[in-house]
Amino acid sequence: MDGERVSIYNEATRRDRPMGGMLLKNTSSLTLEDGSMTIIDGDAYAGEALMERIKPGEQRLISFALDLGTLVTARLKEDRTPTFQVRVINGVFQAHYHQTTKKVYTLTNQTDKPRVVVIEHPVRAYWKLTDDTQKPDGTTARFYRFRVSLKPHESIELPVTERREVMDSYALTNFTRPQLELFVARNYIDSQTQVVLEKILGIKGRIATTQSQLLAIQNESSEITQDQQRLRENIKALTSTVEAKQLISRYVNKADTQESRLEQLEKDRRSLVDEQSRLQVELDSAIRGLALDRKLTE
Repeated sequence: MDGERVSIYNEATRRDRPMGGMLLKNTSSLTLEDGSMTIIDGDAYAGEALMERIKPGEQRLISFALDLGTLVTARLKEDRTPTFQVRVINGVFQAHYHQTTKKVYTLTNQTDKPRVVVIEHPVRAYWKLTDDTQKPDGTTARFYRFRVSLKPHESIELPVTERREVMDSYALTNFTRPQLELFVARNYIDSQTQVVLEKILGIKGRIATTQSQLLAIQNESSEITQDQQRLRENIKALTSTVEAKQLISRYVNKADTQESRLEQLEKDRRSLVDEQSRLQVELDSAIRGLALDRKLTE
């Protein structure tokens, strides 16, 4: 076995101090099975450790005690880069950008002896290290491992920046004018696309007006129907007196006027339904016809 004394920092294990440990490498042709280990430092007992199987040529980090001579702090900053590409696909407007996280590890050697610290930084799905991040000394399925050498009483910062591609999506069927104004302000779209989006908003506005008119017709028809029911009940309750006959005549005339109004409302309703259908077809066609794939400056 080749071995090196190191400290191992994993924020999930302990936030302020690394664990004292060793980096072992199996230089033999034999496999060392997993199990427990007792660590002796010089003539003194240093701790216990569990180790996984090490095949020939493999390396393992093992930790066995708290390193009270090294202090580590970690601070996180999250940000997003400007949108670098916009697309319109199947009626959905997509704005692609990068989300970034920057974690800065500050390591301080509080002793008179040099220290080697291995920072275990989690590997996350869809996140990639940026080019300005120090290349890790090794990578496992769960961690990037960064090696940091510290002189006595030295402090060093290790920034680890990652980014992933994400997108904001906007369904054009629910598109609004504030969203259009946002796209224009951020230079997401060209003038030709703006014209098409303006057309879509115009059609949506006419559909909204048609729907409002249909609702008004529905409400008026309901009121007339309720009033006619009241008139029928009143007529049924009246007697054959002169005054009653006069009221009945009044009620009948009013009901006749209402019937005419209902007929007109039904004609208007049918016309508006046809107009709404036509506008919906026009809207669907405008949305399907819009295609965009535009790269922006990052």
